[in-house]
Amino acid sequence: MFEVLIQVCCPHCKGTKIKKNGRKANGQQNYRCHSCDKQFQDRYFYRGADPSIKQQMVSMTLHASGIRDIGHVLELYPSSIVDSLRRHSRKIKEPAFQGYYEEVEVDEFWSFVDQRKKRKRWCWYVWARKERKILAFHIGRRNQSACQSLYAKLKNLTIGRFYTDDYKAYSKVLPADRHTIGKEHTTHIERLNRGFRTHLKRLTRRTVCHSRDDEMHYLIIKMYINHRNAA
Repeated sequence: MFEVLIQVCCPHCKGTKIKKNGRKANGQQNYRCHSCDKQFQDRYFYRGADPSIKQQMVSMTLHASGIRDIGHVLELYPSSIVDSLRRHSRKIKEPAFQGYYEEVEVDEFWSFVDQRKKRKRWCWYVWARKERKILAFHIGRRNQSACQSLYAKLKNLTIGRFYTDDYKAYSKVLPADRHTIGKEHTTHIERLNRGFRTHLKRLTRRTVCHSRDDEMHYLIIKMYINHRNAA
């Protein structure tokens, strides 16, 4: 008779300092990780509870897959996927940068929630040229109030110069002595707009895949920005 030892690793942090932590109601062995203090099982009867499957949901969402696409591939109900993505993205915080940034570009692009013509949503954001980071974003209407909300999120930053197109809200909100207008100065952020639409299926202009409510719309965009800033 041979004894086989299997090393159990934490699916959350890949730690190996693991201890048994009782059994689930279905009799499955439960474990706890000493490193991250999270519980897990070595096998999951319900696929949607598996941390590796949850990570695949996030990865597919950030690489142009819709909810139903993910459901077909991972063999899960769409409602389970939406619930998992919602819980995951709620834990992510908005960008919170500090310090001095010499040059930033500011722009906005539109998408919609539930109804294409009646419920348009504009994502305003600030992109640092040299650092290649999205410093702040705001989702709302295309008006001066939304621009002011975005600018308020830059209170902890010192900006050397703002580059925008000629939309009138920018001239009314941004400091005139540090504001340069012209499409030739916003080519980088315009390319980034295309990146949003390429990587998030719900932002494609003509698609049946779209957000059903404002919270989910905001959470997915926040998750994408966090992912891009971390790259």
